[in-house]
Amino acid sequence: MLRFSTRSAFDEMQREIQRRKFEATLKPRLDRAIEDWHKTQPPMVEPPTRLGDLHIRAPWADELDTDPTD
Repeated sequence: MLRFSTRSAFDEMQREIQRRKFEATLKPRLDRAIEDWHKTQPPMVEPPTRLGDLHIRAPWADELDTDPTD
């Protein structure tokens, strides 16, 4: 199969070298970016505790802020 291209063999070789370098460094860069993203996320909040059939206690709820009797 013949194809017409304005790129020289040298250009094709340079592109292939650049592609391989990019693919070789992509995984470490992605791993670093994912790790940095995880560091910026807030700590995991523990789930609510079930006290009965219809009641739960949220561990993050502050008694002083949520007390409706004030």
